[in-house]
Amino acid sequence: MSDQPIRKTHARVSERARARKQTERRDTITRVLPFVIAAAVVLFVGIVVFLAANQATPGAVGARLEVDREQVDLGNRIFDQPVRATFTVKNVGDGALKLDMPRLVTALEGC
Repeated sequence: MSDQPIRKTHARVSERARARKQTERRDTITRVLPFVIAAAVVLFVGIVVFLAANQATPGAVGARLEVDREQVDLGNRIFDQPVRATFTVKNVGDGALKLDMPRLVTALEGC
């Protein structure tokens, strides 16, 4: 820079530019702020719902299924012929156990 004093017009131009930048910054913040607040609220509500849904009382087991055996060996069978297997199912937990209709198992050759 030179040693000459800054003229008033240069000072005014600089001041206007500074004021314009501040106004643009403030406008940007006011446009973005509602979205940031909305995102924070949605995140907070999601966390609260997640924690409330997964909160379990200490010592509570809930429904727990116990089966008398885990495997069935039916030996050699003709492929694609119906086979029945019987399991004893018991609820060893302290919650209600809900069983739906049994699903059929399809065995593939070579399994």
